Amino acid sequence: MRRPQHNTNTAAIDHLTRAPTELSATRHRRIVELLAETAELHVDDLSRIFAVSPETIRRDLRLLEQKGALRRVHGGAVLCQEILVQSYQQRMALLTPVKEVIPEQILQLSVHAEGQTIFIGGGSTMLALAKRMSDRDSAIFVTNGINVAVTLKRSGVHSVVLTGGQVHGGHELLTGNHVLETVRRFNFDVAYIDADALDADLGLLDRLESESLLHRLIARHSRRYVVAIDHAKFEASAPFASVPLPEIDVLVTDREPSEVVKNGLQLAGVRLVHPDSLNGPPCRAK
Repeated sequence: MRRPQHNTNTAAIDHLTRAPTELSATRHRRIVELLAETAELHVDDLSRIFAVSPETIRRDLRLLEQKGALRRVHGGAVLCQEILVQSYQQRMALLTPVKEVIPEQILQLSVHAEGQTIFIGGGSTMLALAKRMSDRDSAIFVTNGINVAVTLKRSGVHSVVLTGGQVHGGHELLTGNHVLETVRRFNFDVAYIDADALDADLGLLDRLESESLLHRLIARHSRRYVVAIDHAKFEASAPFASVPLPEIDVLVTDREPSEVVKNGLQLAGVRLVHPDSLNGPPCRAK
């Protein structure tokens, strides 16, 4: 089968991404995030995820290699060995300011209360949220993020349950059946999770099937389901559909999404929260 030829729209996108624009900076941050989770990425996959040409991705990888964020290999890139052995907190420094905007907005929502049972996922956004929640009113937290659990427990305020499971991708996220078995034992008042992408029609998308299954299960076991994702996730894609939009109560992000995404959220009854949003109605209970 012949491959389709790149059209002038792709050429125009390439022209715009030659300069270090805000769009390319966001793409660079997401590439580093993805590498931190998978340790290796291929040019063709990144080209599909970000809807840019392979040459644009190669240029991104060259710039990131110059910054010491990764090492290029044939057909893609891997994390530098030095980055692989860094702590999760150190890797977050490569990512970051939006990771503080989202937790601040979640805290302003006052979604959960003292003594409640809460699921909080793994990943850099959830770790930033855990830091902000660590010394607040006591609660029971369940998580599959190793560093999230350590952060929440450090203050001595909370009861923290760390699921079992396999450590994925060289960083502090547990996956597999043991995670699902732990979650099935709980009825959560609130769940805080992130995802790899969001589609206006399909809902949340994940790159790992295990995370997709986990997010579906948590939605069934939670009275309130709060999704926290940065704006780059609206431009991304992933192979596994997990949670449809109507099952989400609140979506918190760092920037107003496109009209297509906003319309999809509105039709599904999802409350959208971002720095420029007006105060919406209280989060609904299931």
